[in-house]
Amino acid sequence: MAVGLSTPAAGLRAAPPTLPAPEPFGTGAPYGTDTEEIVAGCAKNLAYSDVRPLAHALDADTAITVEYVAAPGNRTVRTLSELVLDPPYVYAWCHLRDDERVFALSLIHGVMAG
Repeated sequence: MAVGLSTPAAGLRAAPPTLPAPEPFGTGAPYGTDTEEIVAGCAKNLAYSDVRPLAHALDADTAITVEYVAAPGNRTVRTLSELVLDPPYVYAWCHLRDDERVFALSLIHGVMAG
């Protein structure tokens, strides 16, 4: 009797041979979305636990609050909405400045719920 592709073993043989790349911070968990992988690659100062909520805010178009290091080195807390990802930047409405601003992902150092 020939075994068709509907058997569990055949399905396993047909599965891709590799898993998604593990996240770079050592826990081995793969990225949940492409956005997470892009954010993690650009936002080197963010812990993996902060990458996921930032990526989710980008994907779900929700507001988020970030700790941002401005050009002269001053740390500020900004609430951002209307997020648009354009690696290595995020275009967003900044509630502190009441204006559209561009934020370098590499200068985001922390994430809190918006």
